Amino acid sequence: MHPCLIAVFAAAALFVCAPPALAGGDKEHSYVGNKKCGTCHKKDDIGNQIAAWKDSGHAKAWETLATDQAKEWAAERALGDPQQEADCVKCHETAHGVPDERVSRKFDRQGGVQCEACHGAGKDYRKKKIMVDRDEAVSRGLVLQNEEVCLTCHNDESPAWKADRYTRADGTKAGFDYEQAVKKIAHPVPEDYDPSADDPE
Repeated sequence: MHPCLIAVFAAAALFVCAPPALAGGDKEHSYVGNKKCGTCHKKDDIGNQIAAWKDSGHAKAWETLATDQAKEWAAERALGDPQQEADCVKCHETAHGVPDERVSRKFDRQGGVQCEACHGAGKDYRKKKIMVDRDEAVSRGLVLQNEEVCLTCHNDESPAWKADRYTRADGTKAGFDYEQAVKKIAHPVPEDYDPSADDPE
């Protein structure tokens, strides 16, 4: 294959396979963890997104790798302990493969699929004065949600994938349906939230 084509395919693979915080942008941002995100996002007036996350499968993603089912799937693929295998861990551990210098000292990598796994490493955008300006937050690493972000992990590489898991509005079957999936994990900021309220920082 021509070297230029190899480079193009490699770049495309990085965008599709890398964690959202690494897929784009020229700065590698740092991870702070759910406790920092929860400084604001555990408050009821802003929608208590942390509570919604705790009730989701994302919060328990690391634990699922210790189940008998996960071990069975790993054995079928000639893999060892799912909690030690990169093929499994990459979608069940936040900041997998990210160097320690880009991860807060108190950050728990094994705390499931946390805020920053989907919304991007938050050190540079987490403060309220930045978060209230969407463009500024994005320029500092906030990843805006779309189907492509979800498909980084919710795809047919997963042993849990079922091609007919979802029935779309048109009656067709699919292994993943963004519109339905996003409703299951919905955690929006209320429309009447007043961002001029006191900043905890």
